Amino acid sequence: MTKVVARFLLDRSLGQRKLLARLREAGWEATTLADQFGDSRAQRMLDEEWIAEGTRLGFVLLAKDHRIATVPLEASCIYLNDARVVTFARGDLTAEQMGDICLAHEKAIHRLATVQGPFVFSVSANGLRRKRLNWPPD
Repeated sequence: MTKVVARFLLDRSLGQRKLLARLREAGWEATTLADQFGDSRAQRMLDEEWIAEGTRLGFVLLAKDHRIATVPLEASCIYLNDARVVTFARGDLTAEQMGDICLAHEKAIHRLATVQGPFVFSVSANGLRRKRLNWPPD
């Protein structure tokens, strides 16, 4: 049986250095949009573009804002691309706090790499919680 390696793509909103360095130090295979697509393109990428591209490349997507599951354009992109997304339950966290949360729930987050999308999970100090994806429309 082949072991699935969890690969993570970090959204611009998570910063480019501190959280990435923390995850890599802990052995995570993680990269940023700028590392993956070049800084110029990363700055211009629409949410639906990076969601689709990151998913196509096999990444679990890390984003800051859990509302990605409710905004119709983003939710439809997640649904149509079978994206696997992990967000933070709070948007006011520092990179250090986000790193602490990721590492506290590392096994559960990495396990999501083995699960077929589409889904959005919100992670907090209390663990992971599946968010209702606002797509397809009722």
